[in-house]
Amino acid sequence: MVAKKQVPANYDYTGADRVERQRRALADAGGGRVEAYLDAGELAKLDALAKVAFKGSRRAALKSLVQQLPAPEEKI
Repeated sequence: MVAKKQVPANYDYTGADRVERQRRALADAGGGRVEAYLDAGELAKLDALAKVAFKGSRRAALKSLVQQLPAPEEKI
């Protein structure tokens, strides 16, 4: 007899639900989702960086690059 796996009560059955939940959580935390249009050369550079340092994750590569930037100056 095959038993079904138990899933958590908040399990997202579709990608759309998961993305919406992540967008809501980011917005509540003061962040946001960013989309970038890159040409072929820029995308190749990002992929090369992701492959070498971030196990192929473009998202991790971009987050790391952004974290290396200096903090914005606060206006009084």
